[in-house]
Amino acid sequence: MTSRFPATHAILLGLILAVSGFITWSAVSASTRLGNLVVVVPAAVMLLLLAILVVASALRRPAPESGEDEEASLWSDLLLLAGFAVFCYALTHIGFDVATFLFVWAGVVMSGGKGWWRPPCFAALFTVLLVKAFGSLFPYPMLTLVL
Repeated sequence: MTSRFPATHAILLGLILAVSGFITWSAVSASTRLGNLVVVVPAAVMLLLLAILVVASALRRPAPESGEDEEASLWSDLLLLAGFAVFCYALTHIGFDVATFLFVWAGVVMSGGKGWWRPPCFAALFTVLLVKAFGSLFPYPMLTLVL
């Protein structure tokens, strides 16, 4: 079966939106103060907008001709999901910064990043920005190894 929007992507997107909706509902029902909602509501709105953009761009593309692309997409999705599980495990064992760097580096390489210096440079820049942004946003100390 060929389609423009694979079922695995639809299921993953639905799960992400369901969890985001539940977290937003839980935060709003707990307290409507600005301090409680300053991160949750903008993140939920951004996720909803990104989901709409992903679905719209997928529906504008032509459907693939053969089932090989769908099977490759399934294995790629499963590999990325396994990588995310390893990333979640590594957060508490090697630190947020190193785990993020390795996960982003692997994701860029899996997505077709070329060259020997571009993927690690992008991963390092993304990691530094993410760690510094989270560190300034949340007072909770994160386990980090380098930063």
